[in-house]
Amino acid sequence: MTNFYDFNIKLNEEVIETLEKFGFKAACIFHDSTALDDNKDEILKKFNTINESTKLDLYHGVYINHTNPQLLTKTVLKYHRRSDIIMVNGGKDNINRTACQMPQIDIINEPYISNNNSGINHILSKMLIENNISININYNSILRSRGYYKARILSQINQLFHLQEKYQFRTIISSGSKSFYDVKSPEAMLMLGNLFDTDPNVIRKSITTNVEDIIRNIQTKKDSIVDGVKIIR
Repeated sequence: MTNFYDFNIKLNEEVIETLEKFGFKAACIFHDSTALDDNKDEILKKFNTINESTKLDLYHGVYINHTNPQLLTKTVLKYHRRSDIIMVNGGKDNINRTACQMPQIDIINEPYISNNNSGINHILSKMLIENNISININYNSILRSRGYYKARILSQINQLFHLQEKYQFRTIISSGSKSFYDVKSPEAMLMLGNLFDTDPNVIRKSITTNVEDIIRNIQTKKDSIVDGVKIIR
């Protein structure tokens, strides 16, 4: 049996209910790091309440969006042991480069945004492999784009998939859902492959086994007493 995952949603009960109806196995709810700084207890209380009422396996992640590499690094180090997953918003070359160098980061979101290309080159591709970092492609970002901007973002993602084919770093595809209107069925997400020049199996793995790899990494991180040192049970 194939399990499907949506690893980038907001804290919204209707989103969770819709994912459950569509048959997803698990999801990751991301909280902005600045919001956590101000309302951590309230956010985690709501997360725990929803988590207790759903059949989905829910994970909590921290979303970090900084344009300053030093501030990005500081925030990642602050949160990487306080959450299941760290996702950094990509974009500018200096941010993408900094993110690819940090094994504390699990996912880089849309490195092609605010860029003239995929945001990932041959050197960064090798860093992604070395540091076990995945790239997230946001389904709804593609749907919301229009005209020239949509053509550009599709071209950038195609460039990304060509690099992925060569270097075999992980990609995931998520809905980025903020409301139940944004939630997509697994079948709809798989149809995204028709827009790209890549093997359909790459798209399937991006919402199935690639996410399972990230989930295994969560447990590995929890079993580590320090970075790179794992407790043997």
